[in-house]
Amino acid sequence: MKLRVLAIFGAILMAGSMSAQTLTDVINEFNTGVEKLNNQEYDVSIEHFNQVLALAETVGDEANDLVAQAEKQIPSAYYRQATLFLKRKQYDNAIPFLEKSIEFSTLYNNNEEIRKKSNNYLLQSYMREGQRYYKNKSYDESLGYFDEALAMNENLYQAHLGKGMIFLDQDETDMMLEEFNLAKEGAVRKNDTKTIDQINGKIDSYYNKFITEELEMVDPEDNDYTYVIEASENALNANPDNPRALYHLALVNNKTGEYDAAIDFALKALQFEKEAIWISAINFELGSAYQNSVEYDKACETLKKVVEEPFLTRAEKKLGTIPGCN
Repeated sequence: MKLRVLAIFGAILMAGSMSAQTLTDVINEFNTGVEKLNNQEYDVSIEHFNQVLALAETVGDEANDLVAQAEKQIPSAYYRQATLFLKRKQYDNAIPFLEKSIEFSTLYNNNEEIRKKSNNYLLQSYMREGQRYYKNKSYDESLGYFDEALAMNENLYQAHLGKGMIFLDQDETDMMLEEFNLAKEGAVRKNDTKTIDQINGKIDSYYNKFITEELEMVDPEDNDYTYVIEASENALNANPDNPRALYHLALVNNKTGEYDAAIDFALKALQFEKEAIWISAINFELGSAYQNSVEYDKACETLKKVVEEPFLTRAEKKLGTIPGCN
């Protein structure tokens, strides 16, 4: 909405030649600021409104109304300039104007609506810039924006998620877990199960690679699974519901003759696993443990649930060795 310029009344000019001339300058500066504002020349309009404030100090109380109006327009001009950049998705350009809008609306305490809008858009802009720099692998810049967002709202768990992703890429395990845990705490408070699943997936993938590496390094003649167990336990310390870590513990316990433990780990793994091939893998270990524990009915029932190769062929062979299993 366009603003109207102020008329210069003759009564004002009677206030004395020096004072009237200065007050006239204040009015002219304000009117020029309004014109520039209406023409979307926001930077220039702010210069004129600031000049109103400077000149008004000389005029005194006569300029109080103009001061109040100029102070109201300054945060609004910053905000309106920011919205132009926001519409173009130029969040980096919008940020300094949003910061100024908040600064001056807070300083003058005269435009709560503008302050709230600027605050919301600034928070969003920090997050978008953090994500953009993360995608470009500019991690220091990305961290800076996520930290700015958290400075505004310490409960913004999405910013902790962003920081966790950076530390994941940098293989900074302790800092990764710290940020992911903070993000999960916030997501739990908001019942954001999608984010919780996302974080758990990232944590699991990070640790599962170590389990796989340790399993591949086991000497077939030695069968020392110490490091596989250690890697699996580390994974479960990070996320107790990691189905692949639970599966590998079931596998190791089967190989070492600890069948009751293998059954416990496999049953828990089935609660969290979602991929068909891994469900077959878990059922194969569970069925094998049941068979070795002489629980043939459970072994038969479980091994029949194995439907994915390469576990299907192995399960069919075992089914042929179980008494009474058709």
